[in-house]
Amino acid sequence: MGLKLFIPCFLDQCAPQVANAVAELLTRLGVAAHYPAEQTCCGQFAWTAGDPATARRLMRHFLRVFAGPETILCPSASCTYMVRHCYPQLAEGWREQRAVAALASRIMELGEWLAGWGPLPWTPGFDGSLVLHQSCKARQLGVLDGAREVLSQVKGLELLTISSYYTCCGFGGTFGLQHPGLSRDMGEAFLAAVSATGASGLVSLDYSCLLHLQGLGRAPARDLNFYHLAEIMTRPENPPSPV
Repeated sequence: MGLKLFIPCFLDQCAPQVANAVAELLTRLGVAAHYPAEQTCCGQFAWTAGDPATARRLMRHFLRVFAGPETILCPSASCTYMVRHCYPQLAEGWREQRAVAALASRIMELGEWLAGWGPLPWTPGFDGSLVLHQSCKARQLGVLDGAREVLSQVKGLELLTISSYYTCCGFGGTFGLQHPGLSRDMGEAFLAAVSATGASGLVSLDYSCLLHLQGLGRAPARDLNFYHLAEIMTRPENPPSPV
């Protein structure tokens, strides 16, 4: 059975290269995937902003678009968490609750899906070290151990972590809009901790967090790269030297 691919709105609009990497990954694995063109936002922004009516409307659209028995694959821990754990709080009536429960059981975050797949038929490569970004929702979803297992297949990659003191990068969805000063301070402290490890950058299951950190990481004194898991797993073992 094939997959239905859910590409979150922020990837579609701000980081299409990540969606392309996911598509390449599935093609190389020989997995058929269908991208429903009618898909929109999962409603996470409305839910975190305290607008359950809008979130519920988007949930019902999601239910229609992703109806069926197929596994739904999502390259975002936060959006996967929204569908799996927040949709049940939005559902009204037993019919909708049952439909949402069935939907929640079918969605998988990319890293956990790859961990279940097992060893890849190719060897990705990365010459250097990266910090695994332990995003809030990836921790809550419980998918970080699977991500580490998947990344252990990358030849030449040294995976680092920073202190658990830095539990959030400061993005927090609408938090970054509601408290921009605090959000920036948290992000700057997070990036300073990453730089202190000597790593060349970050790898994450949540590119929304990386978009926030990239905005802060453009300071001249900071030289960090930002990758989604899919981008690392599709890198060649011996990438060409930069021209």
